[in-house]
Amino acid sequence: MSVFKTLIPAAAVIAFSTGWASAQSTDTASILERYAADYVMNDVTFTGDEEFGVQVNGEMWTVTLDHEDHSYEVRQGDPSSPTFFYTATGDILERINRGEISAYTAMAKAFSTDVTPMDIGLMEGADFDPAILTHVFHFWTRGFPEVVNYAEQATREVHGGNAGIIYYQPGFRSGFGSISPGQHINEDPRSRTNPFPSLLIVTDGRVTARINGVDSEFSEGQFMIIPADVSHEFLNPYDEDAHFFLFMFGEGA
Repeated sequence: MSVFKTLIPAAAVIAFSTGWASAQSTDTASILERYAADYVMNDVTFTGDEEFGVQVNGEMWTVTLDHEDHSYEVRQGDPSSPTFFYTATGDILERINRGEISAYTAMAKAFSTDVTPMDIGLMEGADFDPAILTHVFHFWTRGFPEVVNYAEQATREVHGGNAGIIYYQPGFRSGFGSISPGQHINEDPRSRTNPFPSLLIVTDGRVTARINGVDSEFSEGQFMIIPADVSHEFLNPYDEDAHFFLFMFGEGA
């Protein structure tokens, strides 16, 4: 159940009235400055100078972070050299700022062609660095230690279930979520196998686990290891939500 698969550009350019755009720009600057200040002062993963973009409603902003003196700059315009950039709608940026949804969850998609309210793009000439995947969590999570009240965060429907993303780095993915009555995770045959193992823990409720086409009940207090390349689906024919944690690991995860 690859709830976090691919990051691709997905920004849309939207036109606004002059007054609204000005207010939106002020809000965007304040949010980005708040995250930048926290990151340079509190985050132990901040170990070198950084510059990247954040494109909000089609308008590009640049965040420049200086490691030596722990300073930052947020300005409108493109980064000075090819790098990665986040794309986001103004609404999702505000929700992330309020702690209602994580940046990872805003990016979660079943397939690379899915359009999501937040994503990552590369400027022409920039190369993809796997470290970007961990940057998503550390830049967009404030405080130290970085504590997240995941139960208070929104999920998004991905692969037929309600998914939230906890953390991602090469070789490790983690998430949480729920399966509501009538939902069918991995109903699409393209989603049913992964080239790496998965660990699914049911923390509340029960589901029908369809493993290599065979159904069995899977319920609270149980966990399941799904080996690489094993077909897996999860259905909820019951009358209440089931909640879970998901961990995917190994080469290719």
